[in-house]
Amino acid sequence: MLRKTLLTLCMAIPLTGCEVLMLGNVVVGCALRPAPELLPNELPAAVVGVPYRIRIDVINASTPMSQLLVAPGKPLPNGLELAHTERDKHGEIRGTPTEAGRYNLLVYGSTYGTQCAGQDVEKLYTLQVTE
Repeated sequence: MLRKTLLTLCMAIPLTGCEVLMLGNVVVGCALRPAPELLPNELPAAVVGVPYRIRIDVINASTPMSQLLVAPGKPLPNGLELAHTERDKHGEIRGTPTEAGRYNLLVYGSTYGTQCAGQDVEKLYTLQVTE
């Protein structure tokens, strides 16, 4: 009985050390990963009645994107949409704008989590739509 207890303790102590070391590596790795960013930095101007298409790339994302959206409070102009396929690290603003103006839109998204929590990304863009 004593022999079995000692053997169990001798096995548990090194495993506990490994688990702590592994957990420490994960925590440090999660803390040091770069924050994802959206590119391009600025959107090119659009013209009413002319098809528009621009790719929005997510860089520095350590895992795939679960979503990439436009905030309802800062939407795209009528006629445009942001298309994104789950897991892709990019989306596309596309369509044909119907009204001229200067539009502030907020693109945001999040990555999937693994050992680390998912990360959020957002960027406020200005889109000029001319006649």
